[in-house]
Amino acid sequence: MPLYECNENQFVENIRRLLEAGEKFLVNRRVTVHDDAKYGPATLPDEEFKRYEMLCTRKSVNSTVYSKIPFIDSFHGSRMYDAGENLHSATALKFPRMSIPYFKVEYSVNVWGGTYFFTFDVLFDPEVVMERRSGRKLGRGALVHVLKYNPPQERVLTINLPKDVMVFDVKHMVRVVDHSSNF
Repeated sequence: MPLYECNENQFVENIRRLLEAGEKFLVNRRVTVHDDAKYGPATLPDEEFKRYEMLCTRKSVNSTVYSKIPFIDSFHGSRMYDAGENLHSATALKFPRMSIPYFKVEYSVNVWGGTYFFTFDVLFDPEVVMERRSGRKLGRGALVHVLKYNPPQERVLTINLPKDVMVFDVKHMVRVVDHSSNF
């Protein structure tokens, strides 16, 4: 069963051709949450990094990111970061302390034993709020900055497909990879 990775234009064009040919097919969409340190504040473009500037600072893209103020990362189990702490580096930090969670979105079509698929990543939206928190380092009822990651809007997780196409969200997709076609 061969796998064909497409970009968005190729994927939509393949679906359009299947519609014109009158073929019957299903478009599957699988959305999974990942937090594997693939994305962090050091690798973000300047426009995206501006959303984190209240909490951290860096000199340029791919440079080391340091925290400006103490804050709590609520997505990662209320992890506490102190001021001046090394949070993320594109190259030097082997285990980054701060990572950005993301959705991995995969669209796929199975036709005649072959799978055409298109994948992309969507980062969670950061939000910085002030909350009262208690803890060993904070004391009782201290005001502290809290970094929260909100899921992205649904419109960001979709691609523009022809109107005749229905998309099925798949919870557990099993893919069988046939390596015999590689020889």
